[in-house]
Amino acid sequence: MKYKRIILILIATLLLTSCSIFFPTVREDSEIVIDGLSANKRQFTLAGLPSFVDEKDVYRVQDEKELALLSIIREKEDILKVFFVSENIISIDRTFAYIESIVPYPFNIVMTEIPYTRNGEVLITLFSIEIKPNNVDYKDIFTTGKLLNESILKNALTGRERIKAIHDHIVISTQYDTSIQDIDLSASVRHPSFEASGVFDLNSAVCSGYSRAFNVLAQDANIPSLMVSSISMLHAWNLVYDGINWKFIDTTFNDPIPDRKNRVLYTYYLLNKNQFLSDGKHQFDVSSDSTLSAEEYIEFAEYVYPETKQ
Repeated sequence: MKYKRIILILIATLLLTSCSIFFPTVREDSEIVIDGLSANKRQFTLAGLPSFVDEKDVYRVQDEKELALLSIIREKEDILKVFFVSENIISIDRTFAYIESIVPYPFNIVMTEIPYTRNGEVLITLFSIEIKPNNVDYKDIFTTGKLLNESILKNALTGRERIKAIHDHIVISTQYDTSIQDIDLSASVRHPSFEASGVFDLNSAVCSGYSRAFNVLAQDANIPSLMVSSISMLHAWNLVYDGINWKFIDTTFNDPIPDRKNRVLYTYYLLNKNQFLSDGKHQFDVSSDSTLSAEEYIEFAEYVYPETKQ
């Protein structure tokens, strides 16, 4: 009788355990508030997932903009990998373009699919996105930018004065690297001329170096700024908030070749889209599965910095 009772208890335990396997506890979605890039708090959704899911802090995202902003905010906290689920298809190329517009150092992103299966059937699929900096010392540019701003912005009080001081410093101190035409572009991601360090340390860069340096200095000065990339032009410039509106600046085109000491042009300085395109030398990408349009960059700028939205 004693053994029979033990067996019954074991059977009951197994049944209850199997119930938890076949009918796992599902947590409810919950909202989480995180500090954004400016004074604004940002709200994201933590996904309520079955109890068999091991990963913690899995976010439910709707599109590339939300995933990019979440990744950017977490990057500021030195969290380079984010887990997420989505009911929509997420483009890795568009997500990369959004992140690259804010994060001012060269990087790659890796998106991984994490399926949970049982008996060959996929129960749920999680994803992760990870920012992988191309250089181990990628944070040095922030220290350099802060030190530079101490002298650059000494007499710049207003937002417009700070923008001009940053623009002028980059143009005056940097010479366009014409030698880049002779290198293997497949290795360009690790060439300093494509990075802010080309401007800061070597005084030589190409358009992405100019634009990333502008982003570093502007963000340190609390000036909302993005880097805009045009695949069709193989060129980059900046979108910056002047205190009233979002405007375009091209520090590279304002520093023409051959370089002349202390020469600064303002041909492409704080222009709206129509003004920026008026001479036919610039071209924005069209919106696609892998590229962003001018309107999408502006929309993302207002999404990242909601205090700038009209």
